[in-house]
Amino acid sequence: MVAIPTIAAGLYYGLIASDQYVAEARFTVSSGTPPIADGIASLTGIPGVAVIQDTQIVTNYIESRAALENLQQLVNIRRLYSNDAIDWLSRFNAEKPIENFVKYWQKMCSVSIQMPSGIVVVKVRAFTPEDAVRITQSVVSISEALINTLNERMNRDAVAGAQEELDRTSQRLSAAQAALEKARNEQGMLDAAKAGDALNTLITDARSNLLNMQQQYASEARFVSTNAPQMTQLKSRIDATSSQIKELESRLTNASPNSASSDAPLSASMTKFAELDLERQTAEHLYAGAVATLELARLTAERRMMYLNTFITPDTPQEPQYPKRVLYTLLVAASSSVIWGVLCALAILARNHMA
Repeated sequence: MVAIPTIAAGLYYGLIASDQYVAEARFTVSSGTPPIADGIASLTGIPGVAVIQDTQIVTNYIESRAALENLQQLVNIRRLYSNDAIDWLSRFNAEKPIENFVKYWQKMCSVSIQMPSGIVVVKVRAFTPEDAVRITQSVVSISEALINTLNERMNRDAVAGAQEELDRTSQRLSAAQAALEKARNEQGMLDAAKAGDALNTLITDARSNLLNMQQQYASEARFVSTNAPQMTQLKSRIDATSSQIKELESRLTNASPNSASSDAPLSASMTKFAELDLERQTAEHLYAGAVATLELARLTAERRMMYLNTFITPDTPQEPQYPKRVLYTLLVAASSSVIWGVLCALAILARNHMA
């Protein structure tokens, strides 16, 4: 029970077991803005919850099936660990399913977080120095790809709502501008308010001229007969000016009785233009607010972005670190001795009890 397992372990670890080389990489996961230190972080120096969460996302991903499938595409990791040159106890059976390979990978890859700095230490074991470096470099690459994917997703989610609001307000602004332009073309004027001011000016001037002519007619009627040519001419001018004032007033407020039924007074055009212009101004303010909201969402998303900073890149190992041949042989011998001792104690106890 002691000699045979010890001799078998010595033969296996001393003559058969394949050398395993370890490549190491270290990096940190940080955000675009400095984290706000909470009470626990101020007392203990442990990073904030957000930093720890982002770091654990990466560490859990490295040991997951998704990472293993990405490594398979990059370096064909299944072939590297099932090479015939590896001893049969250490290599992976390529015919086993992916779930078994995930368990095997978790034994060959060690991921830890050093506190309170939050440094991620990745150690990968392989059976050649080159394979160890290639796999570790690929682990860092897929971790960076994960960070980029998460950043793109956060950016897309943060900006999507603001972008939809911007598109909606842009369509409303375009519709308001098109409606205002259509009304201008139909009415044949650019600004109803200015047209109304111009009509008011004409009416005021016409009334002033009418008043002057009426005063002149009244003063001359004292000395000149109303049938006189100059009085007849002045009377015609007064009547023409009065008709012109009525026509201008009808164009300003009421539909002219002599005009087509489809003609609308200028007051109605002014009301319509005011409504369309108010809608355009409202749409412009909403559009400006949507643009500002979109820019703020983009800046916020950029501040929330995560970054993977690799400060120790994997180097080619020069000597194997596993297996610990002497140590493992001694552990087998010690374990066998303990088991033998326990069985012997149980046997003595049973013998004494039977006696």
